[in-house]
Order: sequence, then C-alpha cells, then structure tokens
Amino acid sequence: MKQSNTQVMQDFVFGQLEADENTLAVERNRWSGIRHQYAITPPDPLPGQPVSVTVTVGRGVVVDRVSAYVTTDGTDPQGAHGQAQNGFTVTLQRQNTLWQPLYWDYAEVWQGEIPAQEAGTLVRYRIEGWHSADAAVSHWSREMNIDRTQELPTLYAYSVDDFRPPEWAFDAVVYQIFVDRFAPVESRWLEPEEMTNFHGGNLRGIIGRLDYIAELGVTAIWLTPIFLTDTYHAYDTIDFYNIDPRFGTKEDLLELVTEAHKRDLRVILDFVANHTSDLCPPFLAAKEDPDSAYRQWYSFDSSYAHGYRTFFTAKRMPQLNLDNEGARDYLIDAALYWLGEFGVDGLRLDYAAGPSHAFWSAFGAACKNANPDCWLFGEVTLGSDWLRTYAGRLDGCLDFTFTKQVRQLCISADGDTTISQFAAFIERTQRFFPAEYTRPTFIENHDMNRFLWVAGHNKARLKLATGLLIAFGGTPILYYGTEVGLGQPRPKAPHMEESRHLMLWGDAQDRELLAFFKNLIAARRNHTALTHGETSTIWLDDDRGLWLARRQFGNDSLLIAVNSSNTPAQFALPAGRYRDLDGVEQMDALTVAPLSVVILQEQS
Repeated sequence: MKQSNTQVMQDFVFGQLEADENTLAVERNRWSGIRHQYAITPPDPLPGQPVSVTVTVGRGVVVDRVSAYVTTDGTDPQGAHGQAQNGFTVTLQRQNTLWQPLYWDYAEVWQGEIPAQEAGTLVRYRIEGWHSADAAVSHWSREMNIDRTQELPTLYAYSVDDFRPPEWAFDAVVYQIFVDRFAPVESRWLEPEEMTNFHGGNLRGIIGRLDYIAELGVTAIWLTPIFLTDTYHAYDTIDFYNIDPRFGTKEDLLELVTEAHKRDLRVILDFVANHTSDLCPPFLAAKEDPDSAYRQWYSFDSSYAHGYRTFFTAKRMPQLNLDNEGARDYLIDAALYWLGEFGVDGLRLDYAAGPSHAFWSAFGAACKNANPDCWLFGEVTLGSDWLRTYAGRLDGCLDFTFTKQVRQLCISADGDTTISQFAAFIERTQRFFPAEYTRPTFIENHDMNRFLWVAGHNKARLKLATGLLIAFGGTPILYYGTEVGLGQPRPKAPHMEESRHLMLWGDAQDRELLAFFKNLIAARRNHTALTHGETSTIWLDDDRGLWLARRQFGNDSLLIAVNSSNTPAQFALPAGRYRDLDGVEQMDALTVAPLSVVILQEQS
C-alpha cells in the first residue's frame, strides 16, 4: 500500500518546515531587510583569489550606502557608516534593481570585492547599510534562523585554503549504527515504555560485529553520539572529552578504530556542536551565575521560551553561541581531540544549520589543518541552494531532498513525483552542486519512520528505493538493520524512537534481503560510473513508470533500467552488448520485474 504525500513528509523530523505555507513565508522573509545569504564568488576561495560579496536589500529598508567591515587576523570586525573600527572597509555598489513578485515590491542587489588573501587566512566580516540623509539609522545584514528565533546581526566568514573532500568519501558506502540499539542486544520489538531506556548496545558490541559489517561490503561506519550523556540517544552532550561508560571506554574506541582500519573500514563519529545537555558544566555555571565567563557561551534572553535559546523547543538542550570565542574554541578543540588522539576518520555534524557559517569556516579549517583526509559532512535539512553555501566550510551535507524524492516516488500514492520528475531531479542535482562537494544520501534514518513501515512492509518497494540510492545517489548511507528487514511495529508519532528498535541477529535476519544488499553494494564499489559518472536519460515513459539512463565515467559505462510500476516491463536497449550484475549477457531487449532497478555494464 502506498502512502499519501502528507504522510510521507510527516515522517521527517523537520518535514513541516517545507510545507507550502512555510516556504512562501520564508521566501518573502529572505527578500526582506538586508540579506547576504553567504553569497560569495567563488564559493570556496583559493589563495590569491579576490572574493565578490553579494547583498540584497528588500522592501522596508531604504539605503544608499552599503559597507562590509573585514578582518583577516581572526579578530571581530567592527565599523559604522563606512568607517572600520577594527579591520578595513569594503564598499559595495548597487548593481541591479529587481521586481520581487513575492511581496509585490522592489529589491536591490549590491556587490563589493574583498581582496585576495593568502592560504590559511580566516576572513571575517559584517555588513551594514544606511542612508546618507539619516546618519542615526543603521541596517545590519541578518540571516534567518531555522528555528525562527530572533535574528541578530550576522558575523560572516570564509577560510582561504586549497582543502578538498577526501577521495574516499566519494567512493564510500556508509553504515549508520545507532550505538545503544546495535550490539549486544536481544532481537525483539521494544514496548512503548521501553523506547527511551538504555538497552546495552556499546562499542565492544560493535567490535564483535566488525566482520559482519565488513562482509556486508560497506566501507565506513557512522556511530551515533558516544560522549557522556544521560539519554540513550546521546544527542545532548554533558562532556565532549569523555565517552559515556554505558557505551564503553576510550580504550574501546581505540580498539574499534584499529580493528575497523584492519578491515578497510573508516570510522565516523556523530558530533553535536549546536547544543549541549542542560547538565553540561558550562551551562550549569552560566545558568547559576550571570557574571560567569560561560554566560556568553549560550544565549540568555527573555524572548526565548525557556529564558535561553534551545534546540527548537527542547528545554534540556540549550543552544551554544558559537560566535563566542570561548565556546567556539572549546568545540573545535574537542573535535581535534577525537580526530587526532583516536584516529577517527570523519565527523557527521548534527543539526549543522544551527551554528553560524562563521563557526563552520573556523571549525572546518582547523579540522583540515589537523587531518586533511578527514571527512566533515553536516545535517542541514534545507533546500539545495542553502546546502551549497556550506561549500568550502564543510565537505558537504546530507541530501534530505533526495530522500524526499525517493520516498515520494516509491511510497507516495499521490503521484507527486513521477519517474520523469525523479530523473530530472537526479540530473539537475548533479549539475547544481560543485564536483568537489559530497552529498551523502539515504532512504531513512533515526529521525523518521523506517522505509519498510511506511511501505507497508513491502520488500519490493524497499529494493526499488535501495536500487535508486545505489545507482543515482551521492555517497549512500544505509541505516542499521535495513539490510536484514528491520522495520518497526508502530508509527513514530508522537515520538521518533520507533525507528530505533533493536538490531536483528541470527535467524531473525532476512538472508535473501541481505544477499540483495550485498550485491548492490558490491556494484557501487566496483563501478566508478556509480560514484563519479554523469547521468543522462536514454528514454523514459511516465505512463508506465519506466526510465532508462546511462552513467559513464571514463571507460566504465552502465545502463540503468528503472521500473517503478507494479507490472513487468520490456526495455528496448541501444545497440550493443551488455551484462547484468550476475554476469548474464543481455542484448536488444530487457525484461524488468515490477518495482525494480537493473544495472547493465556495457561491453566494449
């Protein structure tokens, strides 16, 4: 049974942020006031490249002067009405006047140029607009917060360097492990009242299952947070320098990394920079004493529901002010500790849309200076235009839009995503993002209903979605247990924990499904066309839900036949010789089963 589009989108922990009414309000707001939206050219400046800065001025703001106050020594830029008080001034010029139908009024575009800088420079700047006839008024560039809290004048930054994402990140197949629920655990459904309890999964359990993970064929494991916490999910850190004893010890982590590397597995840790637990010592000190040095690490204000800014409405997750030097350095030093002392290969950065781009510019540069081969990718649940602004700050971002498109095509009954729309989305996505930008993609994760549940436990639909993920996604991420048929017994509402049941082991595993996953993962690893190849459409048929595409990189050329319908379909193949993943030769025509993806290698 297919679900409605509304049901599909409600799966997402942040899904309602892109409802039509919210999208329209956000777009109108984006064109109000003075906005920079991190619009720089080039987006990832190299040493010796000047940088063009673009600003929009919307309705309600009347200015005839716009200036940026810039520093290149790591200090805070300051200035007013064109005069820099710390750093130097870059004057922006009006370039264009636009009619903006979103609010039926005009908007202006201003631009200026920041001079080229040397490698290793952290460029920081603020942007001010004012009118020469009214010296008492200043309008500062501000950016919207995803949690819709008050907008403050924004500190901007970018790092000048020649770092790039590690090559292994493009070739990786990642296995996400929810630590408390993986091993050693009993294979059973948890009762509702058990869902928020600890259930014994730990680092030693993962060490004991490394052979299973390696035999699956994946090349990296991503562990949900393991730092000191008082919750099973650990997305609320008490101490960033210690592992929660329920998950293990530092010695366990060292052993895990060592043993994983012996099996050619990379290790990625989940790192929550945006917020802490309310039991975190700096927060306790800040809350207790308004004069504490830690007070500025957080945002205390009566405008916030709890008297301080939090991760959305979660009172027990106070949000850090990472433009504060002390808070910023504390988080960066913690990240460097795990990357350096334990040989961790990368960090998945939780709720990366929360901290400022200025923080990520400093964070990314510090991590890359320590280990240029580390992989840094963020969780940003926004549109592709916003994801692209993290280029040069992080190596990439999780592509939630891909998840939405796959789930709507494979599950939604509303027909909102047709096969031609999905094909266009894939091709446009590849053109939209820079080549040196990683887009980890997935069909489910720990914050949404498992795919099998939403698909009515229809394994064919799971196979279709997984085939699309492997064939057309960025770096694929597989959520633990999906490969052996782990679903859930109940929908997640009102709690997201339902996607976090205990791993299936032994006879509880679906071995046929496991073999299917191993075959697809091997194909991904064996074909550079699936990791680097451009996608082009040979033909498609919306009425029958069919798509024949080619992906090619160098001498590796693949045909990919997609049948998203409920009936078998005949595909006419271009002239040539082909072999499927089982080595069976195909010519002229191919019969594809319902809800299936078939990959053919072109023979020279």
